[in-house]
Amino acid sequence: MVDTRVVDTNVLIVASAADGGSPFRPEATPVQEAALRQQVLDWLIAFEQDAQRHAVLDWDWLICGEYQNKLTDQDYGWLVLMAKKDRNEVVWVGLTVDADGHATLPVSLAPSITDRADRKMVAAVLAAQADGHTCTLTNACDTDWLDCADALAQHGIAPEHIIEPWLHAKWQSMQAGA
Repeated sequence: MVDTRVVDTNVLIVASAADGGSPFRPEATPVQEAALRQQVLDWLIAFEQDAQRHAVLDWDWLICGEYQNKLTDQDYGWLVLMAKKDRNEVVWVGLTVDADGHATLPVSLAPSITDRADRKMVAAVLAAQADGHTCTLTNACDTDWLDCADALAQHGIAPEHIIEPWLHAKWQSMQAGA
């Protein structure tokens, strides 16, 4: 069984900003340190090159729709996902959506995922797991995943935070200012 990943859009944005050939600008990300953006790019390069790590995408293109809203066809992050698709290194899942087009989640989990746009990412992880795959949600700089970590853990989801020390420091500073 292959290792599968739901890649949060922020990973693709930060990696694209670090890629010299991408039109995405570094100042358009919350990650100001070039070395940290490079770390995210290095993760994405390794993901692209590893045929045993597959991306998880949904049949209705909700996840890719979000990617396309944030990235251009020339951004490295988008190119990686399309390369994975072209090489059949994708696990396809079905998502159920509500009347507003947001992915539905178990009742015990939904209130904890306050960013409704993130629900499709969580639903895709759960769907891949239900299909028998190991699946990880990969994040670079979205602190929302720390806010709901306990609820995610109760449902068998342990996000991978590529730049975890930076993320925790940002989250703690936000908590202190709240």
